[in-house]
Amino acid sequence: MSGKRVNRGDGGRYLVDQSLLNPLYTQSEAAGMLGMPASTFNHWATGYETAAGNRKQGFITIDRPGRGYTVPFIGLAEAWIVRAFARAGVPVARIRPALEQLRTQIGLDHALASDRLKTDGADILWDLRQRDAAFDDNRLVVVRNGQTTFGEIVREHLKQVDYRNGFIGQIRVPRASGAEYTIDPQINFGRPTLTEYGIRVEDVLARIAAGETIVDVAADYDIPAPAVENLALAAA
Repeated sequence: MSGKRVNRGDGGRYLVDQSLLNPLYTQSEAAGMLGMPASTFNHWATGYETAAGNRKQGFITIDRPGRGYTVPFIGLAEAWIVRAFARAGVPVARIRPALEQLRTQIGLDHALASDRLKTDGADILWDLRQRDAAFDDNRLVVVRNGQTTFGEIVREHLKQVDYRNGFIGQIRVPRASGAEYTIDPQINFGRPTLTEYGIRVEDVLARIAAGETIVDVAADYDIPAPAVENLALAAA
């Protein structure tokens, strides 16, 4: 397996599969795959400037700044986990310093996509003081899998990923009526693929956009019509 070696936080090193690092998506594509605004993904990936003129750095792995195919699968996986924490009420502004602390003090690279987020190998530190006024401004609390503070939303997100060689290697994005799709750099070159049927999502949507009916597309691919309809509605 080709790739690069990164710190795993316990003095050892992981070899990250190169397929996780190759740029596969534009930032807008990656955002659409995860069902989030493109502007939010861009802020997470490349940072932004506040109204006061302060620069906030990005924390999602990208191949380079700019347009085009810049987002590798590992960056997509990191965004999936940040999305979970944001939905669970963790301010994204607190995620940045926590990740920096993991990298500089613990030596854990690509922490968001690491299996150590899910297992007992690492203490993932998040600033949750907004949940409890008793916390000092700089107080960090430990969040581990299975603890109440981890949040049901985060656990549900983690149920949708599989790990390979220490890092997220596959994401399954839930959709109703058989429209769940899988994103995996080893399947259809990382393009979203209907989990139950192995058909690329974009192939189905392209035919609908060309004017074919949902019933005809469903029949041609041998997919239930509700699955095709749900894909079309989600993409609208």
